[in-house]
Amino acid sequence: MDTQPARYYAYFTDAAESEDDELEVLVESWDDDGRALILDQEEGRLVVAKDRPGFLRVERDNEPQVRGVLPGGNWRLRAKEGPSSRSGIGTPIIAFLVYDTYVRPVTRLPSPNGRWKTTSARYDLFQSD
Repeated sequence: MDTQPARYYAYFTDAAESEDDELEVLVESWDDDGRALILDQEEGRLVVAKDRPGFLRVERDNEPQVRGVLPGGNWRLRAKEGPSSRSGIGTPIIAFLVYDTYVRPVTRLPSPNGRWKTTSARYDLFQSD
C-alpha cells in the first residue's frame, strides 16, 4: 500500500526563457472535472494548468530523492536542437544532483514559478576547455 500521496507536475514551454526548456510546476489540487490546478502567484489563486500559455502535459512525479550534490566544475550543457545547439559555449553547470542511479545537472536556481527539467534526450553534456 502506497502511504505517500502522489505528486503531479504540469509542464510548460516558455519561449521568453529558452525554447529548449520546459518549466515544471507542482499541481496543487484537482477541480471537480479532474483538471490539474496550479498556483498563479500573481493572481494569488489556483488556476487550471491547461488554460495557461505554453501548457504541454501533466505527469506523475516518480523521481527519487536527491542523495548528494557535486560541484559543476567545467561541465556545460548544450541543446541538441534549436538555436543554442550551434553554440560552442553552452550553459555552465553549477552543480550535479546525485540520485541512486543517475545524476542531473543544475544550470540555474529554481524559479518561484516552478523548476526547469533537463533531459539527456534534449541536451548534450560536454566539458569546456
